[in-house]
Amino acid sequence: MTDTRDLILQDIRTAAAFDTRSTTPPRSIAQAYALQDAVADGLTSDPRYGPVAGWKIAANSPALLERFGIGEPASGRVFVAQRRDSPATLDAGAYRQFALEPEIAAVIGTTLAAQDAPYDAATVQAAIARFVPAMELLDMRGADMGAIHLPDAIAQNISNVGAVIGGPGVAPDALDVSTIRTTLTIDGELRHDVTGAAPQHPLEAVTWLANHLSARGLTLEAGQIVLCGTHSPIWYHEGTGRIDLAMSGLGEAVLTLG
Repeated sequence: MTDTRDLILQDIRTAAAFDTRSTTPPRSIAQAYALQDAVADGLTSDPRYGPVAGWKIAANSPALLERFGIGEPASGRVFVAQRRDSPATLDAGAYRQFALEPEIAAVIGTTLAAQDAPYDAATVQAAIARFVPAMELLDMRGADMGAIHLPDAIAQNISNVGAVIGGPGVAPDALDVSTIRTTLTIDGELRHDVTGAAPQHPLEAVTWLANHLSARGLTLEAGQIVLCGTHSPIWYHEGTGRIDLAMSGLGEAVLTLG
């Protein structure tokens, strides 16, 4: 696994074209998380990434669960140096194939330690400080998500290259996902407009993640964020521009690519 880990680390650090680093037979979900953990150990010692600042949840809509033939979502890490508050400015040239996803993020206020699991929704709700609008940042690096073997994506942290966190957000007990209107405006042009598009209720998503991490001996820590699933298909963007995300009742997040 060490050789594979080192190859993946090199690919991620250099934004190389996505290579499955395939195994025969194909790796399992458990093998994929073991490899993701090993890759993360390598990234946290690199100042371009740093410690874990939060987590992403992927494939948590009924359609994607069916598409990948899985019984639960997938998770990946967000690193400190790639977590940015809105308004954020990034270099468009730093990515091979930049994309983003509009999401609700949970800001964790109280640590949910592995040894205290399992967690129920009431306990998790009390541990969430607020829900805020966010953009998950992705570098797809040419990966074909329509055809990919999901464990290959999990092993490579599901393409995450950070998040832009907006606000002001709402308290957990004030969140009504059915009424949230999500809009993406790019260079002043409305490009995406949808209401009630959360793939899963964010509280359910965070509860799943807390127990999922606990089963892996990991902790959801106070101050971390949780990206709770996209409100649109992967949104690709080439070149520079300004991207505004607005979520009714939660606020906005702004990203400028220069």
